[in-house]
Amino acid sequence: MFWKGSLREVIKTCNHERILDIIKTVSDDEWNKDTAVRNSKEKVGNTNLDTRALMLKMKSSASTGPGFSNYEKNDIETLNKLKPYLDEIIAQVKNFYGYKNLKLTNVLFTELQKGGIIPEHADDGKLLTTHHRIHIPLVSDPAVKFTLDHKDYYLEPGHGYEINNQLTHEVRNESNIDRIHMIIDLKEWKDDDKPEFYEVDSKKY
Repeated sequence: MFWKGSLREVIKTCNHERILDIIKTVSDDEWNKDTAVRNSKEKVGNTNLDTRALMLKMKSSASTGPGFSNYEKNDIETLNKLKPYLDEIIAQVKNFYGYKNLKLTNVLFTELQKGGIIPEHADDGKLLTTHHRIHIPLVSDPAVKFTLDHKDYYLEPGHGYEINNQLTHEVRNESNIDRIHMIIDLKEWKDDDKPEFYEVDSKKY
C-alpha cells in the first residue's frame, strides 16, 4: 500500500444488509471450496484457520501453497446481483480518492467464527503495496477486537475502512456471533498499466 497510515473510513454508508442477503444465497459448497484452498497451513501459516472464505473475484498472488498458487475465480453471476450495491460503494471510493475510474482486483468475503482469532501478523506482497484494501463489515459486534499497530478499533457494519495490513494486526472475536467482512482490493485505473499475474481481468469500473 502506498498509503502509509493505519486505518481510515472511506465509505460512510452502504446497503450491507442487502449485500449479506445476496451472499447468504451462495451455497456452502462454494464457501467450503474457497476456504479449503485459502486456509492451507502452507499458505497462511495458521493465521486464517478460524475463518471461512468466499471469493467472488480472486486470482492468487501467492507463489507457494498447494492449490492456492494457481487458484482463480470470477463469480460473474453473484457479482451481477451485487452490482447496484457495488456501484454505490465504487462511487464513494472514487469520490474519496479523487479517482475517475477503478480496477477491482479482488472481491471476497471472510467469516471469523465466534470465539475465533486471527493471530498477530503482518501481510506483504506486491498487490498490497499497490492497492487499497477496503474492509466492509456486514456482521460484527463491539466485542470483536480488531487490533492494528497495537491500537484497538471497532469496525462498524455498513461502513468501509481502508486498512494497512502491512502493519501488525490481529482479530479476536469475543462475541457470540460470527463476524463477516466484505474485502475489496482496488486501485486507480490507468490506461497504460500492464496486466499483473494476480489479476482476473482488466475491467474498468
